[in-house]
Amino acid sequence: MIELRLTRTQRYVGIGDKDDYLVVSDGRVIGRIFLHPQAREATPWYWTITDMSCEQSASNKGYAATRTQAMMDFRARYVGSTN
Repeated sequence: MIELRLTRTQRYVGIGDKDDYLVVSDGRVIGRIFLHPQAREATPWYWTITDMSCEQSASNKGYAATRTQAMMDFRARYVGSTN
């Protein structure tokens, strides 16, 4: 199973706020999840896969109602595109 963890963007690169996270796997940044200031109220969390070894697709990003859901959506898409 691929291990994914969130780390605050600010801690990792020195910028970002409390609702801005990088997705890290095996010490590599593979994406980002953050509370998007211009998103719809129902789905404010934006996720995107930035790993260039992942199959590139318009489906490598999306919006979710919660950070937890954003991580679940990210994981489902990332794992499905790296097989």
